[in-house]
Amino acid sequence: MFSEKMDLRLPGPVQVPKEIQRAMLQSFDSPMMDYRNPQFQEVLQQTIKKAKMIFQTENLVIPLTSSGASALEAAIVNTVGKDDTIILCVIGYFGEYLQRITNHIGCNVVRIEAEWGEVIDPEDVRKALKEHPETKAVFATHCETSTSALNPIKEIAAIVKETEALFLVDAVSSIVGAPLYMDDWGIDIVATGGQKALMQPPGLALITVSDKAWKVIDQYDCPSFYFDLSAYRKSLEAGVGTPYTPNIALVCGLLEACNMIERGGGIEQEFKRHAALRDMTRAGVRALGVELLVADEAASPTLTAVKLEDADEFRKLMRETFHIALGGGLGKVKNKIVRLGHMGYTDAADILKMFAAIELGLRQSGHDVELGAGVAAAQKQWLENPNC
Repeated sequence: MFSEKMDLRLPGPVQVPKEIQRAMLQSFDSPMMDYRNPQFQEVLQQTIKKAKMIFQTENLVIPLTSSGASALEAAIVNTVGKDDTIILCVIGYFGEYLQRITNHIGCNVVRIEAEWGEVIDPEDVRKALKEHPETKAVFATHCETSTSALNPIKEIAAIVKETEALFLVDAVSSIVGAPLYMDDWGIDIVATGGQKALMQPPGLALITVSDKAWKVIDQYDCPSFYFDLSAYRKSLEAGVGTPYTPNIALVCGLLEACNMIERGGGIEQEFKRHAALRDMTRAGVRALGVELLVADEAASPTLTAVKLEDADEFRKLMRETFHIALGGGLGKVKNKIVRLGHMGYTDAADILKMFAAIELGLRQSGHDVELGAGVAAAQKQWLENPNC
């Protein structure tokens, strides 16, 4: 009976609101929207203009018909090449992900690392830049999705800004959920995907580039055909769309997502809403006596990692018994944590439902938890901050 029922409390993909589903379906109206006709070009131009809000930038926003990983690769292949020095800030699985991209290019990689669950010390970035003045770029994840830790991007940006190096940021699981001010902070490239706090199905990536970064890109012969950002800028600024076939439905969906953010009070309200969801979640976890992976000062507003033995078996129980999908651990924390997603189309009631089911799941798994404790703690936190 419930074969298709599933509540996604994942770190992505997320629930897609009906408003966005309807906006996407408009592209399938007969005849199907032609991506070269004026109707879609108007939608596309509106979308990339409104999308500036989510990055807090005046720079051109470029949509890519691909996953968030493609935007990360585009950021790198357009700015550095073989034997160029790049500093990577690695605090988890997706920091290692960046390393795998640079390995394909042949960059000289300088790694700055922190334990999984912790964040980068900005002074380590300053030290690395002094030791490697030839550095072309520094790359850091904002929210490390594998651990739920939030890097101090503002502080790192201020340090990189003192040099000629570019600062590239992976904001795939932080954009819209966590404060990020590209222009004010002096970030040169921000890359993200639509399937997290932007409430889209997977398949759309976004990247935006500063004037400082464009100067580097303009002097560099990008080795990629599809991810050559100069081709996208030329085509978009000429008003003829993307140089290659766009995902029409997802562009329409992104426009509606931007409209929903505006109707909800704007990007600052989104930051407040996600922070309130984070605080409800962390309060509920603590009340159940389960250990959080990340300290409060580094905790992401978009997801929360919780230490749990036999985590995958617990996730299976939650999925099969309560039709709630929780995220699992990756890399060295595989089967050691569950990741609770609270981004995008999520409200306080979703968190309360999740804890009511988690309490039963923990009991079923042999954990001695007080039924109602997590729900009550989350409720109390909401009363203190009802921004969600």
